[in-house]
Amino acid sequence: MVRVQRIIVPDTQERCWVLFNADQPLVAPNQYLSYLHHLGRSPNTVRAYAHHLQAFSKFLSEENRDWTTLTLTELARFVAWLRRMNSPNGKSRSNTTINTTLAAVSSFYEYQDRLGVETNISRSRRLGVRSPYKPFLHHISRNGSLPRAVLQVRAMRRLPRVLSAQEIQALLNACARRRDRLLVSLLYESGMRIGQALGLRHADIRSYDGEIDIVPRANSNGALAKSRSPYTVHVSKELMELYADYLVHEYHEATHDYVFVNWWGGRIGAPMTYSTAIDLFRKLSAKTGLNTTPHMFRHTHATDLLRAGWDPAYVQRRLGHAQIQTTVNTYSHLSNSDLGKVFARYQKERTR
Repeated sequence: MVRVQRIIVPDTQERCWVLFNADQPLVAPNQYLSYLHHLGRSPNTVRAYAHHLQAFSKFLSEENRDWTTLTLTELARFVAWLRRMNSPNGKSRSNTTINTTLAAVSSFYEYQDRLGVETNISRSRRLGVRSPYKPFLHHISRNGSLPRAVLQVRAMRRLPRVLSAQEIQALLNACARRRDRLLVSLLYESGMRIGQALGLRHADIRSYDGEIDIVPRANSNGALAKSRSPYTVHVSKELMELYADYLVHEYHEATHDYVFVNWWGGRIGAPMTYSTAIDLFRKLSAKTGLNTTPHMFRHTHATDLLRAGWDPAYVQRRLGHAQIQTTVNTYSHLSNSDLGKVFARYQKERTR
């Protein structure tokens, strides 16, 4: 049985994800996961790739095949296997999920190709489907490396899930602590990623100006800003008042400068981690009946700004996207969902 397990690296005390088949570590996949980890990829990204490679390893085990000799035709059978086998949560995989898994497998082969490992898949690398995006780790690629996913299936584009004003208020009302209410409000009002919020320091917040600096840095709780360059977001006076209220009534003396801290469970006084934040949103989802994730607040914030008439270039800067194409592609659904309202405004202005 192939399983994913999180380990602590002895030398650095950092956490990394590894694969085991029975009690034996899978050498090649684990080398690749370690490579991603040392590149500074998000812990959530490394964990996701570990689970994608877990599915691939299970397929290889059941088919009694080796990844080095697998052919492109046999890789297509992996697609059928993914459709046939339910995901860990018991649900059937969508084509989008299958493509994400295939992208992880292709990236694994790309890594092996750079190491000089010759495989049937690497020889088939130019048969993939073209994509408007650059390939994974393209910035360190060499000539002849995998230019894109080797295999893809047709998938319908899924629109980002956004929350209504009533749902946001219900989630805020469900927060039992000022800290939790501050975190939810911050994600909604600033459009931050959860890693950016968990990595915030008090020095990053200027209450008098209503400004928060998002700074890429190493964080002891594993939180990553993801953006390569620092940038600033402006927030409301009400959010700053909520921050001050949290400092006065819940924040205690700490040996660090992190804003979001464990005060009621886990390691008391330690900065909040991804797992603690995810557990909080699971509890809020259970209380409200809303299936909510931290990233939904980022989608909701961006959608609200575009509906309010913000130029996509401003939204790009506020979200910290490196390319405006990312902003446009992610939220282009607004041109369809809000077309009626935009056209109504256009007619009204034209008849004046």
